[in-house]
Amino acid sequence: MLIAMLVAAALGVAGLGIYLALRPSSTSQPGSLSPSPTAEQSANTITALGRLEPEGEVVKVAASSTSGSAVPIFGTPRVARLLVQERSQVKVGQPIAVLDVYDRLMAAALQSQAQVQEAQSRLAQVQVGAKRGDIEAQQATAESRRATVAKLEAESSTAKWEAQSYQNLFREGAISEQEARNRQLKAEATARDLDRAKREYDQALKTLASVAEVRPTDVQQAQAQVNVAMAGMQRSKADLEAAVVRSPITGQIIKVHAREGEQIGGDGLVEIGKTDRMYAVAEIYETDIQKVKRGQKAVITSPAFPGEISGVVDQIGLAIRKNDVLNTDPAANTDVRVVEVKIRLDDSQPVSGLTNLQVKVNITP
Repeated sequence: MLIAMLVAAALGVAGLGIYLALRPSSTSQPGSLSPSPTAEQSANTITALGRLEPEGEVVKVAASSTSGSAVPIFGTPRVARLLVQERSQVKVGQPIAVLDVYDRLMAAALQSQAQVQEAQSRLAQVQVGAKRGDIEAQQATAESRRATVAKLEAESSTAKWEAQSYQNLFREGAISEQEARNRQLKAEATARDLDRAKREYDQALKTLASVAEVRPTDVQQAQAQVNVAMAGMQRSKADLEAAVVRSPITGQIIKVHAREGEQIGGDGLVEIGKTDRMYAVAEIYETDIQKVKRGQKAVITSPAFPGEISGVVDQIGLAIRKNDVLNTDPAANTDVRVVEVKIRLDDSQPVSGLTNLQVKVNITP
């Protein structure tokens, strides 16, 4: 009897254990097998490498080699004075360097300005006619010629009368033929002198008129000389202006490539960027680009700065190209086709001095 009771008890315990093992647990939920929202979001995130750059990209500033002149005047310019340094803030049009040709071009500009003033003075003189002294001198000459004519007219009249009188006396036999002939020759000589004096007087009057007259052709010629001088002065000013290198944008000096005394090479003088508005340029695989839309949120990270920086997709490139940012993973594909996507950072200050920094970009569709 005791043995039967022990067997029954053992069977009961075993049956209870089997029942509990087979009964569904009351704490499990059917939905517990689906991924969490965080896991799903992580799976949809688009990850890419990228680089940091200022708004509008980095501008390389160089010096002109010709300044618009027909003949190169700069050659390979050198920096005489550098007016900025790296991290300097500049405004559009602000001088950033002066080239070594500045002093020579300044002298040329001053000379051209003097030539303009000389040409303008000549034009003014032509427009008002000859100087008063020249006119008065010519008037005196004409007056002298007129007096000579008046004197010779009187002498010629007297000589003619005497010649006629002596001719009458010769006919009457009062004088010899030679005396009458001499008076006639004197009258003829006086008449010739009178004719010459009249011609000289007429020429003096013409000269006086030309001195006092303002001829249009003279004015046009003088004005043309002024125009030529003005063009030369403008060219000299343009050359002088080109000897001062100015900033084309408002931004920050990122890199200085040429110091004082150095030639400006192929890299230009300086690099300028709008570092107050930084962008991350992400290289998105061509297979993922259809998932990227303007306005999507993005997160940028890098070991070069703490934490992360948020941003918004602002521009999506229109061309597919090979990637420029190299992955440090030796097993990564370094020859992939990507589309550049520009992400406007919400806070540019932490990375304003990190242009071209390689970053990791996570875009949430």
